[in-house]
Amino acid sequence: MRKLALLYISLIITSFINISAQDVSFTATAPSSVVQGTRFQLVYSINREAKDLRVPDIPDFQILMGPSTSQSSSIQIINNSISRSQNYSFTYILRGDKVGRFTIPGASIEVDGKRVESNSLTIEVVESDAQASAGSPQQAEQSVPDGAISDADLYIVSTVNKNEAWQDEAILLTTKIYTRTSLEGISDINQPELRNFVVEDLPAQANAIQWEAQNIGGRTYRVGIFSQRVLYAQTAGTHTIEPTTMEFLIRQRQARQSQSIFGDFFDSYRTVKKRVSTKPLTVKIKALPSPRSASFSGIVGNVSMKVTASKTQAEVNDGITLKAEISGTGNHRLAKNPTFQIPPDFDVFDPNVSNNIAQTWQGGKGSRIVETLIIPRHSGRFEIPPVEYSFFNPSTGRYQTLRSEGITIEVARGSGEEAITSSAGRPGSTTRESVKFLGQDIRYIKSGSVVLKPADSFLFGSTLFILGYIIPLLLFIAIYLLNKKRIKENADLARVKNRKANKLAKKRLKQSAELLKKGNKEGFFEELTRALWGYTGDKLSIPGSSLTKDNARSILLDNGADQETTDEFLSILDTCEYARYSPTNDHGERDELYKKSIATISKLEGQLKKKK
Repeated sequence: MRKLALLYISLIITSFINISAQDVSFTATAPSSVVQGTRFQLVYSINREAKDLRVPDIPDFQILMGPSTSQSSSIQIINNSISRSQNYSFTYILRGDKVGRFTIPGASIEVDGKRVESNSLTIEVVESDAQASAGSPQQAEQSVPDGAISDADLYIVSTVNKNEAWQDEAILLTTKIYTRTSLEGISDINQPELRNFVVEDLPAQANAIQWEAQNIGGRTYRVGIFSQRVLYAQTAGTHTIEPTTMEFLIRQRQARQSQSIFGDFFDSYRTVKKRVSTKPLTVKIKALPSPRSASFSGIVGNVSMKVTASKTQAEVNDGITLKAEISGTGNHRLAKNPTFQIPPDFDVFDPNVSNNIAQTWQGGKGSRIVETLIIPRHSGRFEIPPVEYSFFNPSTGRYQTLRSEGITIEVARGSGEEAITSSAGRPGSTTRESVKFLGQDIRYIKSGSVVLKPADSFLFGSTLFILGYIIPLLLFIAIYLLNKKRIKENADLARVKNRKANKLAKKRLKQSAELLKKGNKEGFFEELTRALWGYTGDKLSIPGSSLTKDNARSILLDNGADQETTDEFLSILDTCEYARYSPTNDHGERDELYKKSIATISKLEGQLKKKK
């Protein structure tokens, strides 16, 4: 028992030592905007015991009270590890009487004989309307009296940060709530489906909406951001973003009808519903310029590339990791990986891809790291050519190509290569090195029957000589006619695409099956979508930019597909679109989706052939 008590005391002492050694954090917090004439709190917080707080002059605000001090502490014991935190707060009550944007300089406080400064704050004081001032000046929201709630008291607005953008360029869609009422909640939300876009939701800053006061047209509103979504347009053209609809729960005041002299002093409240909608938005999407380089990655943004090797000097059978890091801002999730041109003297393994990407209003921001393991099987000096990686920069409207430095690898002879070379001496064993060596040293002895020719025999005038002229001439004529026919057939591009549509679709489905085996969920759904759209466009000679989910049904039905097959086709596309970024997805479901795609394309192949 005594040992346990000593251990507990030592842990507490250790926790206090850790607290004294931790970094000092001295911060100032206040609302970013307040209504003119309302009171608000200015709080200074520090995680260490301190004294002699010095607050700067605040001529733009009136100090009504303060400072009031408070202290809090907490202790946590997790796996015999004690952590203790303390917080000291100094609170002032201020009031803003002048309209404008004002800055409060940082305060200072003394900790262990040293002065520490806090951050500065910028606060906007917005003009208060007469109704808010006469009623409840401390907040913009009001309890609505009996009667209809006007559209001016509660509405929502959706905006985009750009009305014209490039294909796959990030577009920020923001939905804000403007209210002068007392909101109790939201009961129903309908947001647009955005079928022509890949959608990424920005991470929420907090669990609740962060409200701020704004004066609009002489009226004070509480304004809060409801959602922010980043859109990546997949097709060029003019797209319409449908309205967002919400149903709000509003607290409404009811005057009580009472004969009592106290009846006028009390009100009752009820909750009413009001449905509001945004206005539709239109954005113009420009197609990426042509032609595109072979090294185009699919990134639309601004990125940089760094290529390194884990080591440039190794022995035979030593592992070497080639690392390509793509950093910057853009649609990283839709991009291709950089590729290395590895000499045939190396064994190459599938790359390992890791993403450290955060979604921002500018698009995905962070880095993608592609690591490829290679193992040399022979000694020598080997050159890995520079890696080229192209992206489209929307700010300049041009493609940019990143080019790394070439990598030289020196491979020394190791025990593994000696074992391979020594095996060449055994009967029936041949390797790449042993065959090369034998080819320069001793030729193989020819075996088998020997055909002898009589002396003074000539080739000229013989049957073999005549056939030597006739056969090449016939072959030339046949090749010429076949080539002429092939050129004529290939001139009809629509017919070529129609003929090869099923073959290309099977090739893409095979690639998606390989991605399914590797567990690459995003790549599987992406390749499956390409196979379906590619087959339809090639089979019906329709450009890919002209195919959308909105017109696919009518196109398939007009060209001979039946209703059931068309519904299966669109169902697979919807499943791919929503499951592509789903956090969970069963492997068995993806396998069933793959089989369903093969069956649907087979049905379309038979049905679309019937259309003349």
